[in-house]
Amino acid sequence: MNGLSVYGIQQTAGEIKVQYLFESVGKSTIIKAIEYTPVASMGNKIVYNFGFGDYDGTLDRIIDDVNSNNGDIYRVFNTVLSSVPLFFEANKEAVLIVSGSDSHDEFIIRCLPTCKKKCNAHCKNYQRRIKTYRYYIDKNFEELSMDYIFFGYESKRDEFVRYLPNNHYESILVYKKNG
Repeated sequence: MNGLSVYGIQQTAGEIKVQYLFESVGKSTIIKAIEYTPVASMGNKIVYNFGFGDYDGTLDRIIDDVNSNNGDIYRVFNTVLSSVPLFFEANKEAVLIVSGSDSHDEFIIRCLPTCKKKCNAHCKNYQRRIKTYRYYIDKNFEELSMDYIFFGYESKRDEFVRYLPNNHYESILVYKKNG
């Protein structure tokens, strides 16, 4: 990650999903999980959903709809991104699909009753996570394109198209270039 501050991650043993755990140390210590779960096949490639959130060890699941606000957002984000090359190194024929837990209409229904942003006609938290990933890709597109190929999902066309920076996409497909 080019000298950026990251937490050490540890891969857990799993037969189906690939999971990395790390500790976020800020106002408190929170176990975080990055999870790659197979969701579909495309030809000879397996599509993995990219998930991230607080880790609930009791239920062995990710809680991906909370904001911990632990004071270490950049280090956590850099740590999450640092897992992508590790994942592709071990899963050379994989494809990642990245979206946000806040990118579905059900999110708005759950968010509005407890909204602290006083949203009215438009939920300000809707698609916030995918916007963060798009911003990172847009900002680093030229460098990232040396190793990865990106496609963005356009709901009005109901298809994935070649990713172009500064466009609105609901989801992103990421392929690792061979070689």
